[in-house]
Amino acid sequence: MSKMPIRSISRITVFFYVLSLLTFILVLPAAEAGGLLLSTAFPGIEVRPGETVTFPLEIRNYGEPQKVDLQVVSGPKGWSTSFKGGGMIVNQVFATDKEPAKVDFQVEVPQEAKPGNYSFVIQASGPGGSSSLSLKLLIKETPSGNDKMTTQYPVLSGTSTTTFQFRVDLTNNGAQEKSYSLNAQAPPGWQVTFSPAYESKQIASLSLKPGQSQGLDVTVKPPQGVKAGTYNIPIEAVSGNSKAGVVLKVVITGTYSLEITTPTERFNAEATAGVESPVTLIIKNTGSSDIQNVTFSATPPTNWAVTFKPDTIDVLPAGESRQVTAFIKPSKEAIAGDYVVNITANSPAASTTATFRISVKTSTLWGVVGVLLVLGVIGGVAWTFHKYGRR
Repeated sequence: MSKMPIRSISRITVFFYVLSLLTFILVLPAAEAGGLLLSTAFPGIEVRPGETVTFPLEIRNYGEPQKVDLQVVSGPKGWSTSFKGGGMIVNQVFATDKEPAKVDFQVEVPQEAKPGNYSFVIQASGPGGSSSLSLKLLIKETPSGNDKMTTQYPVLSGTSTTTFQFRVDLTNNGAQEKSYSLNAQAPPGWQVTFSPAYESKQIASLSLKPGQSQGLDVTVKPPQGVKAGTYNIPIEAVSGNSKAGVVLKVVITGTYSLEITTPTERFNAEATAGVESPVTLIIKNTGSSDIQNVTFSATPPTNWAVTFKPDTIDVLPAGESRQVTAFIKPSKEAIAGDYVVNITANSPAASTTATFRISVKTSTLWGVVGVLLVLGVIGGVAWTFHKYGRR
């Protein structure tokens, strides 16, 4: 049997020695140092500003059961983090050599965080060793900016009785879902309501996902008797520090309307033939615009006279009234009875006519004269019979 050369045996011995040493270096240190391994299934994720994300962690222990401290070694400034387990915030876990200890690492991404790559280094350390883990967070460039509220037709016109309906679009340009409250700053007496486009239900708030837009119908109803003019109605959608709005404009076009009435709202009066009788009139501007140069006229029976004081109202503001006196003088020959007199208030913008029933009484003087005439006739006849009746 031939013998192996001494040099070859030496080389084989050295090889196995080196192999054993490498095994000792690679495998045994973990056990000797406590054998901790900190890991997560997803060490790199995408996030959005304002979002809260969670990394599920596992701590494996290859040595004796031990308490393991948890800490954040490094991370972006101003970001809020915490370790959570069992519904509580924790800073230690107990790791055995059977099942991995599980804990969540929670990160709150600031609302003002800009697009880019961010990283955290966290560490689990025990009595005999430690394990570190690097976590990556990516904020992508997304369409962002101020939320927007726009409308294609911001100005509508109509009369004071018109109900105006605007269509506006609200867009969430942020990177997270938002809940908006809807507000309007209308003049006193104006009514403003919000509804989803093409729906009848009224809403006071709504939620939009990132990049989502919602059409809104804004109904504006002016108060009764509002004056002609242009009215600004700012509306806005508010979500936390985010705000979007637009100014709607309503142009109330002038309406012109006059009304004649009396303090008692009765349209009859009494007069004496040949005598001027006053009748109090109330002239009302029931429109939404001022009326200028209001004059008065009447259509009485023949030989009657009607005058007015004042005979002209220079300006009658919208919603206001003025008192005017009509002096009605029936004809001297008018007999007792009811007569019709039409009184008209006229202006370049509007006119109106009211019909009055005038009850005429004859003068008591003419009654006395008539009685005297009758008595005179009777007396004359009696004297004639007395003087000539004996012959």
